[in-house]
Amino acid sequence: MAQKTQYTEADIQVLEYPENIQRRPGMYVGGRGASALHHLAVEVIDNAVDEALAGRCDCTEVVIRADGSITISDNGSGIPVGIHPEKNRPTLELAFTELHTGAKFDEGTYSTSGGLHGVGIKATNALSTWLEVTIKRDGVLYRQRHERGLPVTPVQILSPRTGEVVGEVGVRGEVTAVREHKDRSIGTGTIVSFLPNPDYLDVVKFNFATLARRLQTVAFLVPGLTVRIADERSKRQKEREYCYRGGLVEYVEYLNRDRKGIHPPIEIKGEAEDGTQVEMVLQYHGGEDEEIVSFVNTIPTPDGGRHVAGFRAALTKAINAFATEKKLLKKGDEITGKDTIAGLTAVVSIRMRDPQFTSQTKTQLGSDQVQGQVHSIVYDTLLTLFRKRIPLGKKIVTRCLAASRARHAAAKARSLVMRRSALEVDELPGKLADVAKGSRVEQTTLFIVEGDSAGGSCKQARDRRYHAILPLRGKIINVERTRLSRALGNREVKAIIAAIGAGVGPDFDVEKMRYGRVAILVDADVDGDHIKTLLYTLFWRLMRPMVDAGRLYVARAPLYLLRNGRDSRYAYTDEERDRILEEWKRPRGVSIQRYKGLGEMNPEQLRHTVFKPGDGDDPSINEHIVQVSVDEVHAANAAISLWMGGSPKRRRTRLMRYWDGAVLLDDNGVGDEDEDDDIENGNGTDMEDEE
Repeated sequence: MAQKTQYTEADIQVLEYPENIQRRPGMYVGGRGASALHHLAVEVIDNAVDEALAGRCDCTEVVIRADGSITISDNGSGIPVGIHPEKNRPTLELAFTELHTGAKFDEGTYSTSGGLHGVGIKATNALSTWLEVTIKRDGVLYRQRHERGLPVTPVQILSPRTGEVVGEVGVRGEVTAVREHKDRSIGTGTIVSFLPNPDYLDVVKFNFATLARRLQTVAFLVPGLTVRIADERSKRQKEREYCYRGGLVEYVEYLNRDRKGIHPPIEIKGEAEDGTQVEMVLQYHGGEDEEIVSFVNTIPTPDGGRHVAGFRAALTKAINAFATEKKLLKKGDEITGKDTIAGLTAVVSIRMRDPQFTSQTKTQLGSDQVQGQVHSIVYDTLLTLFRKRIPLGKKIVTRCLAASRARHAAAKARSLVMRRSALEVDELPGKLADVAKGSRVEQTTLFIVEGDSAGGSCKQARDRRYHAILPLRGKIINVERTRLSRALGNREVKAIIAAIGAGVGPDFDVEKMRYGRVAILVDADVDGDHIKTLLYTLFWRLMRPMVDAGRLYVARAPLYLLRNGRDSRYAYTDEERDRILEEWKRPRGVSIQRYKGLGEMNPEQLRHTVFKPGDGDDPSINEHIVQVSVDEVHAANAAISLWMGGSPKRRRTRLMRYWDGAVLLDDNGVGDEDEDDDIENGNGTDMEDEE
């Protein structure tokens, strides 16, 4: 087909709702995978939380239905339903279909809110097969149904006693219908049910654990709010209910419940001149891992932002100021930002008008003025507290000095191990098949491959411009229960560190990575899963900035090769295999090859699957190379500590308590083969291959 050379007025397209969202879901919900799916539900949940923050709601419920749909309800005031004075359409309909329509643009209805642009609930509607909203207001029920983002019914008035339709909003007889059928004992509130649309999302199955953790967090952030979640998809229904009175103090105590805190939680509160409210709680513990959880108007900001930067800078400055005042620093001592967050658990929460996020998914706060406001409040509060409670201040300074000395000692140990091993950064492992000279770093991927045999096939299948191959011989050491010096002495670990070239531990620098990303490629069996888990542990504990930056991936090789005459197809799951067979109408003579390992695939087959060129701007990745994401740091830390740590007793107790045949039971005794969702015990994890 000849390429069009003329650029005319007809080439300018105007995409209206809902097509604008359906064509580019990534712009509105961050992609098409699991995180995007749950973002649809979170948009509705956050609207209920905004009602709670405004003092109009004290209970929110979420129910995952057997058909895959979800229902989210609250007992707030209910969305207004009447005819809008300017648009001459039902306000309820506008709220779900008209972009940039909402009640959160001024300072009257909601003083602080997570909804800012009037987009979120419309994205949920546009990406759903159907959505139904029911409002309790005026003593009656109002209902409207939408399909593929557009209304298919008017806003109907329902009798609260019988559920029958007794009128329509904006139609003659509306007032009479409300007057004759109202029953104010039903209260007020909003109920939203929707079914995600697989035409626009790659994942449409809700994860109970992910939503339960989000609701538990909400309960911590809004003291006194009761949140419930139930899952009707299994034979024995799973349920959770959360309600906390202690707020952020109780949240930090929950996060540190498996750690030994060295002092009681420290609470910091303040308010800036423009009304921005700052609240945070921090506590140091005896471990090395840090955990800073941040929120803006109860919206999680996993990528931090200005409020977190202000907190960290103020914390470091206050500790150093107190240490200098009390002459606690000896010659050669220094306390840097890395030292003040080692062993720190903190929850940073601010509430402000009109926050500016870096994207619609609101993962990072970009409001410039917040950093200075948070810095001022935290620095003044902490320094005053340390001066009043000198033993507390000294204990924290001592903890930070210990972290500083440990950091320097670890750096010396790493340097010594590297010198002894002749693995300086400029000396790469001999078995590494590197990319060609001149390749653009951002377009390259280092594949860590299980086994020398598979590594040989991968080297033949790769494109040298984009792919580097590092084969592993056997399983690497478990760094979770090994001293750092011993871990760094492991041959395979040293090879990985040297190949990536960005350092290790506190010295790891993402910008120094020799490749744009790292991808794990292992066999689809138990041993492969074990190797993948060992690599997850290595990267999370010693190269976490790479994971945080989204530069760790998993390459998925096919499980099956199906042949039907001249037609051949690859399948990556049993379900995909069955779909292909159904498409072929299950004819006789179909051959199915099950790959037991990467070694069974020849270079040509690998070239057409794992190493197939990508369609986007980055040719080094395709749809079979999926990003590893960590949605909740605490859950990942807890899971690695439990399953990879040095306490067999904890693992045995866990398995004996929750294992039933081939099913891992949660703490309510509900079986689920697909997920490990022990929320209360902190053993769930969101470190997963996000498809």
